[in-house]
Amino acid sequence: MEESGDKKSHKKGYRIIFLTALLFAVLFECLIFMRSQLMKIESILRDDFRIVLVLSPSEKKETVLEKVYALKGIKKAELVLSSQTMERIKQEDKELYYSLSAVGKNPVPDIIEAELEDAALGNLESFAEEAMKVKGVDDVKYKLLEAYAIIHFSFYSNFLSVIISLALLVSALIVFTGIAHAGFGNFFSSLRNSMKWFSSGFFGAACAVFFVYIVIYPVKYLSPVWSWPSHWWHLLLSVICGLLGWVFYQWKKS
Repeated sequence: MEESGDKKSHKKGYRIIFLTALLFAVLFECLIFMRSQLMKIESILRDDFRIVLVLSPSEKKETVLEKVYALKGIKKAELVLSSQTMERIKQEDKELYYSLSAVGKNPVPDIIEAELEDAALGNLESFAEEAMKVKGVDDVKYKLLEAYAIIHFSFYSNFLSVIISLALLVSALIVFTGIAHAGFGNFFSSLRNSMKWFSSGFFGAACAVFFVYIVIYPVKYLSPVWSWPSHWWHLLLSVICGLLGWVFYQWKKS
């Protein structure tokens, strides 16, 4: 009767570990998916965002470029001549190109396209004021809301990175605490039963990965922005949940 009771106890333990791993892994999968999506969108926004400085036709362009490079917060600056802009428009929109060509000579001004450091993105108005003081710069154009979006996406992705790191740290502490509690030698005893509990945690995490993927996958057809975390994340998560199952068995046994 005792042996039968132990088997029932083990079965209950398997279920608890499986469900705990499933819950933890679902939450973790959602976190790493959201982080991956945020980083993807942030990358797209950064590639698109530019500060455009409209140059005066009377000033020497190379001299103005050097002065712009000296501004605080400038990460990269590139001189784009009127002819280059027209060539770009010709390749992207021929109707617009023919309309501008009909206006006359130099229908678009020479410009400088600049990329800013993150610190400068949060204070674009001040940067624009400093840029307007440069002799040869007639105007400064930028998308303020896009800059705000980049800052927010960067903050949220970093915030999720911190939360994920804390979750991994706590999981590691649980494993090391389990080893310290049971003793290094005892921790690796009863390998057969330990592996059963490990498998329960591992399988619970694997089911969570599959479940989250099935739920999230339709988004791929609704939006061109799609990023699924690296398979190493899912493997790491499954191993961690397996180790947690191992630890809980050792605690239960001791």
